[in-house]
Amino acid sequence: MCGIAGSVNCKLTKESIDLIHHRGPDSQALIEIEMGNNHLFFGHTRLSIQDLSEAGAQPMFTDCGNYCITFNGEIYNHKELRQRLSDVNFKGQSDTETILYYLKQFGIEGVKDFNGIFAFSFFDRAKGKLYLVRDWFGTKPLYYYLNGNKLLFSSEIKVILNNPEYKKDIDETALNSFLTFRYNPAPQTLYKDIKKLEAASYLEFNLDGTVKYTDYWPKVQKINNDITEEEALVEYRRLLDQSVKRQLLSDVPVGLLLSGGLDSAVLGKLMSEKASYQIKTFTVGFEGKGNYNELDDARITSQLINSEHHEIYMEKDTYMNYFYKSFFHTEEPIAEPTIPALYYLSNLASQHVKVVLSGQGADEPMAGYKRYKGEKFISDYRKILSMLPLSLASTLFPNNSTIDRGIYSAKFKDELDRFIAIYTLFTPDLKGKLYQGGLQDQIGMDQKFLFQKAFDRTDKNADSLSKLLFLDTRTMLPDNLLLFNDKLTMANSIENRVPYLDIDLVNYLETLPIHLKLKGQMGKYIHKKASEAWLPKSIIHRKKRGFETPVGDWFKSELSDSLTDLIDSSDSLSRKYFNVPFIKDMIQQHRTMKRDYKKQLFILLSLELWHSSFFKSDFSSQPADLQSVIG
Repeated sequence: MCGIAGSVNCKLTKESIDLIHHRGPDSQALIEIEMGNNHLFFGHTRLSIQDLSEAGAQPMFTDCGNYCITFNGEIYNHKELRQRLSDVNFKGQSDTETILYYLKQFGIEGVKDFNGIFAFSFFDRAKGKLYLVRDWFGTKPLYYYLNGNKLLFSSEIKVILNNPEYKKDIDETALNSFLTFRYNPAPQTLYKDIKKLEAASYLEFNLDGTVKYTDYWPKVQKINNDITEEEALVEYRRLLDQSVKRQLLSDVPVGLLLSGGLDSAVLGKLMSEKASYQIKTFTVGFEGKGNYNELDDARITSQLINSEHHEIYMEKDTYMNYFYKSFFHTEEPIAEPTIPALYYLSNLASQHVKVVLSGQGADEPMAGYKRYKGEKFISDYRKILSMLPLSLASTLFPNNSTIDRGIYSAKFKDELDRFIAIYTLFTPDLKGKLYQGGLQDQIGMDQKFLFQKAFDRTDKNADSLSKLLFLDTRTMLPDNLLLFNDKLTMANSIENRVPYLDIDLVNYLETLPIHLKLKGQMGKYIHKKASEAWLPKSIIHRKKRGFETPVGDWFKSELSDSLTDLIDSSDSLSRKYFNVPFIKDMIQQHRTMKRDYKKQLFILLSLELWHSSFFKSDFSSQPADLQSVIG
């Protein structure tokens, strides 16, 4: 796992590569290639995991010198790919060297054969073409900036921001998208003209400045309604077992981020059966009881799988400081309150291992979230729900935003419109009260195009929930959860692998009928049923927690004060784009429990802290803690 950066006709400096040193502290390199009037730069920072020798160093060239790769990620099937190659004198055992020669022999279309997590650049000198490639589910990030025959790209945005070729500004269309969806779907970022490459796609940049985008998505999976439950269980167990075995491929020990729930427990059980060493597990807990503290549950799982267990406790002040420090690495606002906890936990893990597995990615393909039950209910009773006034939920259930969004989404007959409404946090009505200035022009703007391509890939004969699962797996997962998971584990030089997103496993899951995923009120049915072969039912049917945080409670006290201080600043983001008195009214309603605005307030706080980090100060030398920002 590494950091990559590069440019065409823009000078790339060592200082820029230093900004992503955390992604690869083991070694670092920067080279320049001249081709006529064109100058290409390729930079790399290395985290050594497979083939720890110098034979795995990058940027890497073929023997003929015509092909060059800078690679970030892991190719789990690279040994099988290597067997397909002929007449190659390999210098080492790295997956980077394997795919370099694989792409030379089979061309860029060979990426379809890769099973792994990756983002890389591949330069074909003879053809004058540079390819930027991102993996199947966008587990590894890749950003770029284009201006005529100039190109900048990197694993992280800060390399582009640091280049004098780029002039920093906020993309107001993307800001509106962020407030709608709580993240920016690819190719959007909040920085004007900086894009993120879409998952399962590659960009072809010719040295004359022409650009071509290509998707390499797998074919639409047709749902197999004839499969029996037992057949599905046997194959699911086989594929998940195979995925864990693949992802233990490493020349260093692999650990596990262990929550108190099922998904990571299953991984721990399978890891303990396959690893030749005692696995190390890592858990974070918060002050308080119940949903905020799953340390006890994680300890029970650790005892079951006989792991060397490490746990850490996160108090409010620690959380807030890590929240603020996170922005240097996330580079965009954070809408998921669990992100700082992951940053803190990966710091603990980095003291023991270089690689961890995590349970991320189990919910989207297998209907694990509450909203999937909601969509099933809305789909079945949409006509009745659509007749209810929008004010009903806020009147009867003022502290339940889920019901609010459910009634709002039921107003839409079109499936994609309804899915977008399910995601929507700031509705057009709320935006009308919040927005001011140039952002007001964004109210009511069509945002459907951001999801249309993914939606068009769904099986048109599938039920609506199966389509939503496909959409989430191809959009929200790569551009939100996986993006931040990568950045905040790599912030501590940790590689985070996700066995539930093995391409063979997900392709199979997408052929299964919905009743094997959501059965009655039980989400992830096939996963829970299959887990009976590995774990006791007491673990399988634990209440789902994830890494939950007490943010809603904190906004009833000090967090509200912090947000108020930030928006009152004369150079705040809110004073330019938002109605500050309305934000204060939201704060007051939340504090007095008239409305549950914790998600909206968290996003507004996140926006202000991001703005402070990247627009009000030099992001590379940001203050050490939150108190220095809010005074």
